[in-house]
Amino acid sequence: MASWDDSDDDWEAAPLPALAVDDAPAAAPAANDDEGDWTSTVAAPAPAPVPAAVASPPKDDKPLILVNFTKLSSGAIHNRFDPNACNDPVAKSALSKKILVEYDRYANDAALIASGDVRPCGASCWQAALAALRVERPGQYFAPVFPPATR
Repeated sequence: MASWDDSDDDWEAAPLPALAVDDAPAAAPAANDDEGDWTSTVAAPAPAPVPAAVASPPKDDKPLILVNFTKLSSGAIHNRFDPNACNDPVAKSALSKKILVEYDRYANDAALIASGDVRPCGASCWQAALAALRVERPGQYFAPVFPPATR
């Protein structure tokens, strides 16, 4: 048996077959070709009409309040290290239950609303408003409080 370095012929390649030469002239562009322009001469279809149910904004029949738990707990509840977390979920839950019992008082308290610590909101937009509040007031924990089910 021969060694791998005995033969230098292993790396020789067989010659490639000659390619056929096309002597035919190139085809002329089609008469309707728009010379490479990507626009179309056909008009775009008109947009479909928007249904009336979608055209008007949804009626928000489920009000809620966004509450600044940091202010109402004198700084004990916060989210200084993570804008979407709460440092003390047990205290937050207890304060949330207290607010829920007295929901109407908190939802209508002019001083809390004026200071921005309680913000009335609707069920259709509370998530975007909450995200904006957490960016606007970093470290302060805002969370929604929904009205009691038996109202």
